Order: sequence, then structure tokens, then C-alpha cells
Amino acid sequence: MLPGIGFSQIPISLETAVQKASEQNLSLKSGQLRIDYQEKMKNSYKVIDPLNVSAELGQMNSAYFDNAIIVNQTFRLPSFYKTQKQVLTEEWKSSALNLDVQKWQLKREIALVYNNLNYLDEKEKLLRKTDSIYTNYYKRAELRLKKGESNILEKTTAEAFLNQAEIQLQSLLKDRDIALYQFNYLIGDGEIYTPEKGDFFRGTLNYDEHFAGNPVVLKQLEQQKNIENAKLENERKKLLPSFNVGLRSMTMKGNGADDKLYDGIHRFQSGVIGVGLPIFNTAQKAVIEGQKINQLIAENNYEIGARNLKNQYAKTFGEYQKLKSEIEYYQKSGLKNAETILFTANLLLKEGETNYLEYTILVNQSLEIQNKYIDAQKLLNEKIIELNSLKSE
Repeated sequence: MLPGIGFSQIPISLETAVQKASEQNLSLKSGQLRIDYQEKMKNSYKVIDPLNVSAELGQMNSAYFDNAIIVNQTFRLPSFYKTQKQVLTEEWKSSALNLDVQKWQLKREIALVYNNLNYLDEKEKLLRKTDSIYTNYYKRAELRLKKGESNILEKTTAEAFLNQAEIQLQSLLKDRDIALYQFNYLIGDGEIYTPEKGDFFRGTLNYDEHFAGNPVVLKQLEQQKNIENAKLENERKKLLPSFNVGLRSMTMKGNGADDKLYDGIHRFQSGVIGVGLPIFNTAQKAVIEGQKINQLIAENNYEIGARNLKNQYAKTFGEYQKLKSEIEYYQKSGLKNAETILFTANLLLKEGETNYLEYTILVNQSLEIQNKYIDAQKLLNEKIIELNSLKSE
């Protein structure tokens, strides 16, 4: 048994499970932290080149030893910082959309696990029914053997079917423990929940004949285009000139140009204004051309994503229609036939009008119909979940 599964389990609806997971799931918390990180990073667009402070020592003005202190700062044009900010803002928006996609995927995953748990519950009911049938059959075969009314082969056959049903049941219970552990891992609030009963055969499809793509996924793909566009503008702005402003303070000994004698204590100041021209810009132009390709890739990915979503929706709906027809068959006649076969088999066995071989064939045929119905319902529910998920935010 998996850790925690043995404790009391709290019934929970699918809607409540999704709500709790959206509040407690660790992956979503990481997504929110990513948004917080990008929020902080938005202010990094203000980064300015470091202030450059240098000193000059030596015979700069005469044979005497002088010193000079130079302070220099480089700036870029405001449009460069604006595009830098735009890139960071678009990346922040992308992280928020990524969290929406995570929530959407988590909702879908919880629904699939929820359906699987309900499926395993229905399979358990059928296996317990099977176990009960073959337990009674085994007891009857054992009694007939004691009375000399049958041979050892009938009793052995009954025992083999009974053991098989018990093994399948134990295996299924272990599978359910695994699925339940996964279900509660996705919710992540420390409690042990189990799905509410009665939802397995009540899936409802909200079909959209004008489906254009999942809004969450399309927004994310659209945002990637915005990021690449912002990066392209930012790379272009790097070709603009930069400016630097400086201040120089220096000593002087001896006679100055004004015929005055200076002792080296008095300082003289001057200002410096410069322009940085990106003359050697071949590399930066290559970066720009490469970024244009990234822009085209993002646009192409959007088209691919939109088409894939439409194709997936159409394909899944076709599979849904196929399974729906199969389910309708079981509901209209298949299950009734299965009950009739089982009832008739038990009646014939009771009245001694069938042998054990014919009986087991009939029973297994009845159980197989019921088993296929449950399997088909599980697949139908999965298609409903996929279709509803594709059109929801």
C-alpha cells in the first residue's frame, strides 16, 4: 500500500479537486514564483554602464610631476532603454500566460485521473461480481464432486476461474492505490481525497462546431511572437550612437599660460563630451538578421499550433462519435443481453441442463460484454475530457 492511502479518504467533486489543486499544487507555485521573478526583472532595463573613474600621473604639463582624475559615464538614447523595457515586459506577460497553461494542463490531468479512479471503481464492482459468481460455482462444483455427480475437472475449472478473479481484483486494488496517490499528489494539500461516486456514466460534452483553438495555448503562442518582435526592435536600437560625459580635474606646477606661477595644489577642471558611433556593426547586423528569423519562427509556430489544435479537436471528436455509438449499443441491447445470458446460464446449471464447460463459456461471455462496456465508457469519458479541455481556458 502506498504512503498515506490507508488513512480515511474524503470524497471530493472534480470541481473542488481542481480548485484545491490550483491553490496548493507545487508546480503552480513555481510558476507563480517565475512571474514574481520576471516582475522584479522588469526594472533591470535601467541598467547603465558603470561609472568609469581613472587617474593619470606623470609629467603632463611640464617637467614637474602632476596628477589628473577623470570621471566618465556612457549613456544610451532613451529609445534603447524603452525597447529593453518592452522585452522584459513581454517576458513577464509570457510567464503569466505560462502559468495559465500550467493551470489548464493540471485541470485536464486531474480530470483524467479522476475518471480513471471512477473507472477502477466500476471494474472493482464487476470483479467482485465475478468473484461472487465463481465462488458460488466453486461451492456447487465441490458439492457435486462429493456426491459423485461430477468429476475433478469441473471443480478444478471452477477453482481456476475463482483464483483468476481474485488475482485480478488484488491487482486492480493496487492500481487504484497508485491512481489515488497520483490524484492526491496533484491536489497537494496533505489530505487524502477520493472521487465522489456516481460520475462515471454522466460525462457531458460541450461541443463547439466553430472551434478555432484553445484560447490559453493560442495566447501563449501569440505572446512568443510579441517577445520576438520586442527583441528585434531592441537589437535594432543597439545600432544607435551612445554618448559619454566626463569630467577631468588636474594639477599644474610652474608658469601657466596666464604667466602665473602655480604650486601644484590648485586644480584645473575640464569637461568631456563624446559620441560612440557603431561603425564596426557587421556583427550586430548579423544578430538583427538572425532575430528576424526568430520572429518568423514564432509566427510559424503560431500557425502550426493553431492547426494542430483544430486537427486534434476534429480527430478526437471523430473518436468520440465512434465510442458514443458503441456505448449506445451497450445501453440499448448489449447489457440486457449480458444479463439474459447470465440469468439463463445460472438457470440451466441449476436445473442440470448444461455442463460446466458450457456454463463457464456463457458466464464469461456475459462478463466480457459488461467489461467492454466499462472500458468503452472510460475511453468515451477521456474523449469528452480532451474535447472540453481543448475549448476551455
